[in-house]
Amino acid sequence: MKKYLISVSAGFLVLTLAYIISGFILNNNDTEEKLVSDSAKLVSVMKVKNSLNSIQLSVDGRLKSKNRIKLYSEVQGLINFNQNVFAEGNSFLKKELIISINSNEFHSTVKQARSELQNLVASILPDIKIDFSNNFNQWESYFINFDINKSVSDLPVMKSEKEKYYIVGKGIQSTYYKVKSLEERLKKYEIFAPFDGSLINLNVTEGTMVNPGMLLGSFISDDNFELSVNIPSKYAQYIITNESVSIKSEEKEYFGKVKRINKNIDELSQTVGIHIEFKNQNLKDGMYIKTKIPLNLKSEGFSISRSNLINDKFVFVVEDDNSVGIRNVEVVYYDEDSAIVSGLEDNTKLIATYIPGIYEGMKIKISN
Repeated sequence: MKKYLISVSAGFLVLTLAYIISGFILNNNDTEEKLVSDSAKLVSVMKVKNSLNSIQLSVDGRLKSKNRIKLYSEVQGLINFNQNVFAEGNSFLKKELIISINSNEFHSTVKQARSELQNLVASILPDIKIDFSNNFNQWESYFINFDINKSVSDLPVMKSEKEKYYIVGKGIQSTYYKVKSLEERLKKYEIFAPFDGSLINLNVTEGTMVNPGMLLGSFISDDNFELSVNIPSKYAQYIITNESVSIKSEEKEYFGKVKRINKNIDELSQTVGIHIEFKNQNLKDGMYIKTKIPLNLKSEGFSISRSNLINDKFVFVVEDDNSVGIRNVEVVYYDEDSAIVSGLEDNTKLIATYIPGIYEGMKIKISN
């Protein structure tokens, strides 16, 4: 009997302990659920609204001066010291003297040739007065106005074949063209700016002895630049010439235009060259820039940040029970920052917040 009472008492004790322990476990589970609920991640969302999106193609590259020439010497001599110093960075206006080479010796040769022509003209005046009197006044005026310090003027117009034979026979025409040839060469001792610009990459300085064919330096425009980039050939048909393009640099915005589109496709890269022109004095040759070219193409979809696109295949959304869901999407177009995707229904709540360790079914809270 005693053993029976002990067994019954032990059984009641076990049942009591089991009841207490189960109650504790249940209370603990409620606490954990409450903690999980309280620790749900706070996220921001965006509601999907599909529409037609304008597509812009992101490109980058370095600006190059559109007007760029190399300066070569065609004559021999010492570079003169001029008012505008021949040095890198110096700017010149159009038709302003960039560089001059000492031409004293050659200039004397030109004067000598002019003097020879003047003597020939003087020697034929008596014959002209007798044989070609109707043209004497023109030849006399030509001789009187002749100045060996200035470029020779065109010869008087000959009024008959006989007069022409006479002038040619006296060697006046050949001497005239010899002088004109020397005068053209004399011009090569001075180089003038063909446009407003600056000097770069100089190989000589003032006082240097130069020879024909020597590279002196380069001259570039200060306000006319071109950006040449390659884009996938499939987009070339959607680019329109004279389309406006903008770039930003140091908080300022500059505008340019698509000027040329190459007609050939690069065989290796399957890309097409696009050339964009910018005109602004604040831009610099060699400046690295990024810009976007508008395409004459619109696509149905929703624009999102590239950070919201997972493996280019799916995105995270908020389900009706405030848990994380997954939706598969199709990428229509993307660049460095954003992507246009299709496959999402309107009013779908897209998670815009980055959540470390996010997974499907994870409990979340939507921020206001």
